[in-house]
Amino acid sequence: MFKQGKMTSNVVGNLKTFSSNELAFFAVLFFAIGLYGTLMFWWFDPQFLRADLTGQINPSYVIEALFLPVSFFMHIACYI
Repeated sequence: MFKQGKMTSNVVGNLKTFSSNELAFFAVLFFAIGLYGTLMFWWFDPQFLRADLTGQINPSYVIEALFLPVSFFMHIACYI
């Protein structure tokens, strides 16, 4: 959305209360947490193998991996 020839932050909704520096910090933080959760789930502590052996997985890896797509939207909001 443009107002007087400049891009406004109305499109990001509630995130417009944060500064660009804060959103950049959260984008990097959420990316790091999401990448950690994804790497641990798939490669360093494979959960499907663990589920086959014990019937349980570590749910914290799943929750941490969900931070990865959130970091993308934080990055876009930081740019706007």
